[in-house]
Amino acid sequence: MSVELHLKGQVKPHVSFDPGGFISLWGTKGEAVRGSVEIINEHETPLKVIGVDNDLPGRVTWRLEEVRPGFVYGLEVEDISEKAGDYTAHLTIRTDNPKKPRLTLTVRGEIKEK
Repeated sequence: MSVELHLKGQVKPHVSFDPGGFISLWGTKGEAVRGSVEIINEHETPLKVIGVDNDLPGRVTWRLEEVRPGFVYGLEVEDISEKAGDYTAHLTIRTDNPKKPRLTLTVRGEIKEK
């Protein structure tokens, strides 16, 4: 005898990015090229962002703002490239939530010459 079980439901993430976990920075060298996401805590317990690690500091910089303390953060990313070219960077957001201690945001840059 076999039993077949079907489940249907909605999975709620602990933390999400809005609009998504990816930022595209397209522009011309020397111009301000920025993108942003919101980091949204989807649970009742407050979350604290305790740091952001940048694996490509010569290409991008970031600024974090607490929009709704413990629940919503704004993260702005800016291209600071001194030369044209394409790149992929990763920002690792560290939190105090043991279920989601690290979040990864991918930054894709395409910077052209003037």
